[in-house]
Amino acid sequence: MEELLEKIKEYIETRFKLAKLVLIEKGTSIFADIITTLIVVFFLIVAFLFISIGLGFYISELIGNTYGGFLIVGLFYFLIALIVFLTKDKYIEKSIVNGIIKKIFKREDVE
Repeated sequence: MEELLEKIKEYIETRFKLAKLVLIEKGTSIFADIITTLIVVFFLIVAFLFISIGLGFYISELIGNTYGGFLIVGLFYFLIALIVFLTKDKYIEKSIVNGIIKKIFKREDVE
């Protein structure tokens, strides 16, 4: 009986260590994914900024009014922001939540 209790204790300790290691692996995987995503987002924002400035100057040349070109680009982004705001609850938030859930449980599907 004593040997059985010892084996049960070892089993519980091993399962606890395994759960801890799996949690650490998931945490570091999610952290690494967040860091790489932030790096990509940073460079996309910089590229988007330069493209927007270039587009503003291009439209300004086409219409012959510096303020008008940038106003058109600004209004275009405002329209996109309005559309995103109005559709965020129905479409955007659900897909973000689903993506995060898939990322968290991705490792369990493999095993």
